[in-house]
Amino acid sequence: MQKTTLKRKEVIMFSFSLPEPDRSNRGVERNIDINSMEGVYSIKELFDRQTNEIPCLIEPILPSVGICALAGSSDTGKSSLLRQMAISITLGKKNFLGFNINSIHQSVIYISTEDDDIAISYLINKAQNDESYNVDELNDELIFITQISGLWSKLNDILSVKKVDLIVVDSFTDLYSNSMNDSNQVRGFLNRFNALAYNHHCLVLFLHHVGKRTEGLKPSKHNLLGSQGFEAKMRVVLELRKDNCNSTLRHLCVLKGNYLPEAFKEESFVLKFNENMLFSYTQERVLFSKLNSSTNWKLECDIRELSEKGYKQVEIAKKLKISQPTVSRVLNS
Repeated sequence: MQKTTLKRKEVIMFSFSLPEPDRSNRGVERNIDINSMEGVYSIKELFDRQTNEIPCLIEPILPSVGICALAGSSDTGKSSLLRQMAISITLGKKNFLGFNINSIHQSVIYISTEDDDIAISYLINKAQNDESYNVDELNDELIFITQISGLWSKLNDILSVKKVDLIVVDSFTDLYSNSMNDSNQVRGFLNRFNALAYNHHCLVLFLHHVGKRTEGLKPSKHNLLGSQGFEAKMRVVLELRKDNCNSTLRHLCVLKGNYLPEAFKEESFVLKFNENMLFSYTQERVLFSKLNSSTNWKLECDIRELSEKGYKQVEIAKKLKISQPTVSRVLNS
């Protein structure tokens, strides 16, 4: 039998040495005021502020400062929702879809890359047909930018003479021209807007899209188009999606909100979308799990429709060729 020779393990020692400290200034006093350094705070200073809540522009879902996003598939009314929000702020309204507005300047910049000035003019005048919405009160505090050439120069010039509460970017994909799947490039692009938000103490709200293959899935921040870098940089991510049964209803879903209770991120806020392309809150909420189009939503719609027409549960079951307990479960859910 051949013997196996075990080789002795060699132990290699590595030694690291730190560079010698610079002693050339030894004996020279340096007066450094740490408290005056930008972005440097002591724990005592932060504690003494007694901050009990995050300042919000749209309370409690949208903060006053930072970058956030509203996402959704095409033709859901995302731009209409953001225009309505912008106009509500500049009109000095106290409420938007049931949420308090905490505006300081009552001023908004709206960057529109899809609708030009003619389309925006039409949409604003269309909104005037709604009795609850008087656009005659509008002033110069809502500015639309429809040409993105020289955008940063325009923004800097406007912000040098005007303080704003909100900057809407409609949409992100029209301004960002690099790879959507490169997190580093996405975050680098967003960092510039994030700095803008904090320098001018305002909110930047991006309109974005969800992936085609995720439109019918349960609402989730992972459904957004592109890399995880976009979602990760946002303080809040909202989604607007159509109702599975009623074409006039929309669901506003809070997909991400680090400072919000979980109850806000489990159920949608059901909105009514009228013929004048304006939204109103129905006071109803729906669990995210019920917004998944892979469930048998068509059957549920048929059951509810027949029930509203006065059919009894037994009659509905017979008409749809299902069991009465199934009808009862849908109507009681």
